Amino acid sequence: MKLSEFPRYPLTFGPSPVHHLRRLSKHLGGAQMWAKREDVSSGLAYGGNKMRKLEYIVPDILNSDADTLVSIGGYQSNHTRQVAAVAAHLGMRCRLVQERWVPWDDPVNDKVGNILLSRMMGADSRLTDAGFDIGIRDSWKQALHEVEEAGGTPYPIPAGASEHPLGGLGFANWAFEVAEQEKHLGVGPATRSPASHATRRGSSSSHETCATTRSRCSRGGPVTCMAYPWTRRWRRSPSARSWRR
Repeated sequence: MKLSEFPRYPLTFGPSPVHHLRRLSKHLGGAQMWAKREDVSSGLAYGGNKMRKLEYIVPDILNSDADTLVSIGGYQSNHTRQVAAVAAHLGMRCRLVQERWVPWDDPVNDKVGNILLSRMMGADSRLTDAGFDIGIRDSWKQALHEVEEAGGTPYPIPAGASEHPLGGLGFANWAFEVAEQEKHLGVGPATRSPASHATRRGSSSSHETCATTRSRCSRGGPVTCMAYPWTRRWRRSPSARSWRR
């Protein structure tokens, strides 16, 4: 399927702006650095790059029978704050698992910032002392089970939405967006402008999707997405078994 054939629910203002980092470019003495401002991309809870992933996940949420979004992240996860914002926007409940993925000894680290914002938006945010691990977390599976036990219907969104079958589409779209902005600005590989670079910050899965799609864009090749046929089967499977390897 082509990217344009996937349903998308708009959560952003449109293309996020690209700013020329003049002083950093001067300091580097050669490369011209540009920053793509994902931090001003949306009006939902200060936005952030994960809104791009959620734009492609929301249509699947709306096609499901779910009433509760269930996700996981660190104590100050931007992702879980964005999931809480989307749940509030859609009129759904939200259950969040917040684990101690970063050793930070500030005495209010587990009370302020993104945790506070998520709770203000109505999310049930529960903290655990578990440290970081790259795998699918038992605490998250337990949260899905508890929502079901309470009579709810959970919709599972893994950490960063990276393991979700539709999670990478948002950054494939990002790559096309950047390509158009580069042409307009006259920078980047499409214009053969030397030493120009636009960058963003996010998870490794975000970087991988961006890099792959950008490579295809720069060579003029088509980009084919293959996530959607897996989504219906994934959503129908029982939550506790959905993430078995």
